[in-house]
Amino acid sequence: MNKFSCTRSLGEDIFYATLIAENEQQAREMAVEETNKKWSRNGGRPREWTVAIILEARVEGPARILDCGHREA
Repeated sequence: MNKFSCTRSLGEDIFYATLIAENEQQAREMAVEETNKKWSRNGGRPREWTVAIILEARVEGPARILDCGHREA
């Protein structure tokens, strides 16, 4: 498992998530799911999310959201 930082821009809005996932694809999918729960379907599709960096490698699981938020650009 790795700790990832993910972002998505939508107009003037920026959505972000910090999470622990197995790989980049799982990180994107988790970011979409959590954003859709909190901000009524603004999560988009996994391909619209940028996985910026692996913040930390070899983190203990399970896969989980650590933080998820929204800001205006």
